[in-house]
Amino acid sequence: MHTKRVWLIIVFLGVSLLAGACAPKSAASDEMWRVPDAPMAESYEMGVQADFAFEEESSLVSGLGESAKAIERMVIYNADMRISVEDPEITMQKIIDIAEQSGGFVVSSNLYKTNTDRGSLPTASIMVRVPAGRLNSIMDSIKDLTPNPREDIISENISGQDVTAEFTDLESRLRNLEAAEKALAELMEEAKDPQDVVDIFGELTYYRGEIEIVKGRMRYLEESAALSALSVDIIAKRSLQPIEIVGWEPKGTVKAAVEALIEVGQSVVDSLIWFGIFCLPFLIPLGIVVYFLVRYFLKRRAQKKAAKAELETLTQPEDVPGQDK
Repeated sequence: MHTKRVWLIIVFLGVSLLAGACAPKSAASDEMWRVPDAPMAESYEMGVQADFAFEEESSLVSGLGESAKAIERMVIYNADMRISVEDPEITMQKIIDIAEQSGGFVVSSNLYKTNTDRGSLPTASIMVRVPAGRLNSIMDSIKDLTPNPREDIISENISGQDVTAEFTDLESRLRNLEAAEKALAELMEEAKDPQDVVDIFGELTYYRGEIEIVKGRMRYLEESAALSALSVDIIAKRSLQPIEIVGWEPKGTVKAAVEALIEVGQSVVDSLIWFGIFCLPFLIPLGIVVYFLVRYFLKRRAQKKAAKAELETLTQPEDVPGQDK
């Protein structure tokens, strides 16, 4: 008799939990289900509070007919950046300092060098966790590490994932699991048959395991919303310079040609300025004198030609009628 009662209760609890498990859940990758490691948990427990991005909903009606209530939006913000600097290694250390001073910590960092025709070029990548409420200000501080933010910020992106519905579902599932755990614990205290005790203990162990899984997922969502993940790729500025082919660089040739043209133009303009200021005061009076001298000699020459022509006319013999010429 006791055995039938035990199995009826177990079947009832199983059906109830199965109905709760069928509630829609938000899609999540295997990575999202991973329980955070110790550094993240320690930072969260030390009081790194989440500045959750939220908006008030008018109401949330559950499938079980619970009364509507206002909720806070829980959003997980992550960001990634790609920047160019003179020394990636020094910049990576500065980013670590910024993250730690802001209450965050380093998840991973990597520094390696690539051999190219320009020599050995260092490249760095780093991932940090920082308080969500300070994500934008920390990204601005990283931008200030570049020589020219307008040119050296290659890319930046911020993404957000709303996990409010999933967290609410987990809360409901946790309440159901805890209620089942309590009922099974009370039932095991009343059980007298050893087989019933063994069966109930097996079910109780299962539900307690499910409770820990749900709590771990809820803790992960809370900590992910509290601490945003920021990934930064750091490359050397030299790697972005134009490619040279056999020592020839088109950009350098154009620059040299423009500089030569400017130098020639400057020389011509300088010569004209010297001519106008230094030479003209002397050349103008000299030119006037030369002009009148030339005009005088041309007039004298014309007069001589006219006199010579007149003289030839006077000395020529007159024609006599009837005389052969």
